[in-house]
Amino acid sequence: MKNRLKELRQLHQWSQSDLARELGVSRQAVNGFESGKFDPSLDMAFKIANLFHVAIEDVFIYEAKHTMQTLVERVKNFFGFEFGFERFTEKAIDALNFARNEAARSQNLQVEPEHLLAGLLADSTTTSARLLRANGVKLDIETNEHSFESRENLEFSPQSKFILELALQIVRLQGKKSIGTEHLLWGVVRLAETDKAILSELFQRYEIDAVALNNQLTETV
Repeated sequence: MKNRLKELRQLHQWSQSDLARELGVSRQAVNGFESGKFDPSLDMAFKIANLFHVAIEDVFIYEAKHTMQTLVERVKNFFGFEFGFERFTEKAIDALNFARNEAARSQNLQVEPEHLLAGLLADSTTTSARLLRANGVKLDIETNEHSFESRENLEFSPQSKFILELALQIVRLQGKKSIGTEHLLWGVVRLAETDKAILSELFQRYEIDAVALNNQLTETV
C-alpha cells in the first residue's frame, strides 16, 4: 500500500526509530510500513493518523481510493454474505434494525451513520445508549413495538459499512466473537475522528461531549 508515512515522519524530523518508539513497534515494522512491504492493521493505521493529526486517507494513498471496497470485502469475508447477523449481539441487531427502519422512514436510500447513531440510542438499556446519555445526549428517540423489527432491507452507505468494519476490527483485536452496541459506537467515534465533516454536525446536534465519550468508551471496550 502506498503511503506518505516517510514524508510525514521527515516533516517531524523523526528517525524511523523515533517513530517506532511513538507507535510502540519495532524500527523494522516502521520500515516495512514505509516501503509498503506490509500493511499496518486498521488499529495501527488509526494510531499513525492520530499521531500526525491527519485523516487516515492522508497517510495511506491506496486506501484513499479504495478504502470502502476493500473494507467491505473484509467484512463480508468475516460475516458471510451481506453482513450475516450471527456475529452481533441481540441488542446490536436491534440497533441495526432500528437504523434501517429509520432510514426508510426518512426516505433515505441507504443507512447512514446518523441512522446508526439513532439506533444506538433507541434502547435505553444498551451500553451505547448509557454512554451517549452520560456524555451529553438528551434527545429522546421515539420507539414503538415495531421499531426493532426487521422490516426493511436497505443497504448500508460506505461510511456505515466502514463503521461495521471498525467494530469488527476492535472485536478481533480483543479476541471476542460478538459485536455489541459498544463496538458499533466505537466505530462511530473512530469515523468521527477520521472524517470530522461527516459527523461533526451530528455530534453537535446531539450535544455529545466527544472527548469524554471517547475516554469512557475506551475503558468500556
